Parts: sequence; structure tokens; C-alpha cells
Amino acid sequence: MKKTLAALIVTAFAASAANAAVVYDNEGTKVELNGSLRLIMEKADKKEYNAANQSTKKANSALRNAGSRFGITVKHNLDNDFYALGRLEFRFDDTDSRDQFGRLYAKRAYVGLGSKATGDITFGRQLTIADDLSQAVDYEYGFIPKGEYIPTAGTGVVRYDYKGIEGLQLSANYNFGQKNDEKGKALDPAIKNAYAVGALYTVGDLDARLAYGHTSFETPASYKHRLDGVLASLGYKFGDFTLTGDFGYAHEKLDDAKVNKFYVSPGFAYQVVPASKVYGNYLYERVKGESDKVKTHGFLLGADYKLHKQVVLFVEGKYVTAKKYTNDAYDGKVKDRAIGVGMRVFF
Repeated sequence: MKKTLAALIVTAFAASAANAAVVYDNEGTKVELNGSLRLIMEKADKKEYNAANQSTKKANSALRNAGSRFGITVKHNLDNDFYALGRLEFRFDDTDSRDQFGRLYAKRAYVGLGSKATGDITFGRQLTIADDLSQAVDYEYGFIPKGEYIPTAGTGVVRYDYKGIEGLQLSANYNFGQKNDEKGKALDPAIKNAYAVGALYTVGDLDARLAYGHTSFETPASYKHRLDGVLASLGYKFGDFTLTGDFGYAHEKLDDAKVNKFYVSPGFAYQVVPASKVYGNYLYERVKGESDKVKTHGFLLGADYKLHKQVVLFVEGKYVTAKKYTNDAYDGKVKDRAIGVGMRVFF
């Protein structure tokens, strides 16, 4: 058994020519191993200003882990074109200490059944349809806040995907109650339950996506806290140039208090040569409550270069400002800046 396991691991790491290394494929059972080592060297700072424009600043320079991961996918062919599947993925958490690589935790863990004719249904710790509702390109500093409008993942999710029509994917998911995130940190507020439905459609050079979600949060029995959100994303490719637009709107109600928010994020990507592209996007978001509001502007710009189909280098930077207002009077702001040079090696 030990020799067999060792042989599988050696085979997986030796097969670097594909995104997933097939470590076993026999009698209708297929096992694949994949992952990536992700490091970034960065300089970042964050300034917080009060209403009098007095500021405090946090800054750091580091060479750190940026989400390195590995996972295994299993698929068993069953009778009548049905199959069973499972996915287990581990990631190294980014820690507060830059001297540590990160704590290993289970990011994804789900099982399911499916067929080409009827679609897939999966259960467990996994993504929701909302995770697909953006097309802006980024490696490390992406700031599109779609997860604040519809949950993009959960520790207890039932998800259905139908892909039986060419170019069209229809999806729905239900999130069970969740008090902690995937890393074990407490959610505030905790999620009571949530659901979402969505569709992804591609035809020619057009890519259109739409989703609606409803989230109920844990509260005392005397009142309710809910969030209804809509996400949309459009992309169109003009040869080597791609334009994207990501959009979100949400209405949140906590007892009698109401919050409305929306964002727009136009972006682009230009394939300069087959091995390299430049990309960027802009974000505007407004969150308005009964007496307060926050306006956010964000800029991201980057470029990458593929040394190999499994190795990519990139340089990326962001500049984000969020201004706060209370009763229409300026009440401070936050500036968040970062620039980094990173590398990803896939297997």
C-alpha cells in the first residue's frame, strides 16, 4: 500500500504538462491531483483618516504565501451514464506573521452525483453560482465586492448545475446556516440560510452572466435581518482585446433600518503577445444607510507573462479610497494601496 501511494504521488508531480495530473484511471474510476504554489513580494500600506483628516498608517513589505493549494478530484462512472464525484482541496492560509507560510485548512470538500443529460448536484463545502459573477482579471488584489451582495461560498452548500444546452449553464444553490467561515473565524452576522439562482451564457465573443440571491442572518426572534442581491457581468472579446463590466445591487433590511448599495466595475484585458497580457479595472461602489453612506473608488492595473503553460509571473497594483459620510457631512476616509510581483507554479 505504501509503495502504491508513493508511486501515485511521484507520478502526479512528474506529470507537469497538464493542469491536473491523472494518478489513477481504471475501470471507470478516475483520480486527479492538482494544485499551485503561489508567492508574492509586495509593498502595501493602509491609511485611515478621521473627520478632521488626522490619520493613522499601517505599512508592510513582505515576501509571502498568496493562497498556495493542492487538491484531489475523484470521479466514478455509474450505470446509465451517471457518475459520482468528489473534491477535496487544501490551502495554506495567509497568517498575521510573515515569518510563517500559513496554516493548512480544508477550503473545499464536497461530493455529488450527475450526468450529462440531467446535470450535477453536489453537497458540501463549495462555491456558489455567485462566484462566477465577475469577469475582471486579477491575480491578488481583486476588489469586486460580489460576496457582500450574494454569498460566493459556504461550508454547507447544496448546488445544482445544468449544462445540457450548448453555451448555457443554469445553476441554483442553497446555503445552510453558517456561524464561521472556512478558516474557522466567526461571521458577524452569522448566516441563518441563503439561496441563489443564476445563468451563464456564452455565444461567439459574448459572455453574459446573471444571478439573484437572498440571505437571512441570525438575529434575536423579535426582528429579521435579510439581504437581497442581484449580480450581473458582461464580457465581449474584440480579437485580442476584451472589455468587461461587473455590476451589483443589494437591498439590506435589519429590523426597520434599510441599506441600499450598488457597484459598477468596467475592466479590460489586452493580449499583447501569446505569452503576455495587460489588464485593469475600475470600481465605484456606494453604500447608503438611513443617515450614513460610503463611497468607494478603486483602480487596479497589472501585467503577466507565461514562462511555461504551468508557470506565470505577474506584477499588479491597486489603489482604493473609501470616503464616509454621516448626515451628508464628511466623516473620514480609508486609503488602501498595494503593489506586488508574484509567481505561480501549477501542477
